[in-house]
Amino acid sequence: MMKDATLCYIERDGKYLMLLRNRKRNDPNEGKWIGVGGKAEPGETPEECAKREISEETGLKATRLLPCGNVYFYSDVWEEEIMRLFLVTAFEGELTECDEGELHWIDKDKIFDLHLWDGDRIFLKYLVTGRRFDEMILTYRGERLCSCTVDGKEVELFDVFNEDGSPAGYVASRDYVHWKGLWHTTNHIWIVRTDESGQTELLLQRRAACKRLYPSCLDISAAGHISAGEDALNGAVREIEEELGIHVEPEELENIGTLIMTYDDDDDEGYHDREHCRIYLLRRQVDLSEMTLQKSEVESVMWMEIDALSQAMKAGTLKHCLFEEEIELLRRHL
Repeated sequence: MMKDATLCYIERDGKYLMLLRNRKRNDPNEGKWIGVGGKAEPGETPEECAKREISEETGLKATRLLPCGNVYFYSDVWEEEIMRLFLVTAFEGELTECDEGELHWIDKDKIFDLHLWDGDRIFLKYLVTGRRFDEMILTYRGERLCSCTVDGKEVELFDVFNEDGSPAGYVASRDYVHWKGLWHTTNHIWIVRTDESGQTELLLQRRAACKRLYPSCLDISAAGHISAGEDALNGAVREIEEELGIHVEPEELENIGTLIMTYDDDDDEGYHDREHCRIYLLRRQVDLSEMTLQKSEVESVMWMEIDALSQAMKAGTLKHCLFEEEIELLRRHL
């Protein structure tokens, strides 16, 4: 039977009260920072459980609790549970020591630097940005987050990397990665052909008009993020099939290098892109009429001779989101 529990974040002066779990034997949360809370007793409502756990673990009396959603925790190692998530915005009393760990007030913009469960970063972003959800489902294999859905919608998960390309050792949601400007990996796949006159042409896609970034701009043949746990080459094969409807064998793709791509947009919550981008070539005489375009991503496709493309980019006569550095990398391998 799934355990029913509460998890509470107490807010004061732009800080959350965080608990470093380091005093309890056989603790699944050992060494991690979480909120306060615990298992509901028989007959307790979530609010009653939350108030009791807050009092027992902190000495504080919660006077205003805001329900923020239910988090379903599934694991191949630990007991499954429903965590009733609360934000406490008013309380009385003085903070006391906790026998389960150390209590610290942490600035909200600093909590993400702590050692957290991967899934906690997802729901903490909701709390920090003032958003709510009804149901979040987190599935773990060991300590690694394998899947997440929020209100029935699957959340994209990426492996996080350091700037030097080494693994950071955790996964994060797509919106969290771009919110925090974390390094991650992407694929750019360029389809190349030689026309009847011997000229080299690149297949360009026009991005869908509904895209948040660069709507209706000419772009790479196919591109996309590498999902958490996904092999980069298999990810490239997947992107070509999803966006263009073209089936490709992995051995057909030629990896010609990796480029660093960065982009910042501080509107709204902010969008910060930090990519280690793998560049692939596919040399194929593709018939445009045989493609099946992913309408949510791709508006249309066209062939363009590489020198004409470079000239138009430099002249500013083309609506595009391409990088001259990438075109020059292609040129060196054609």
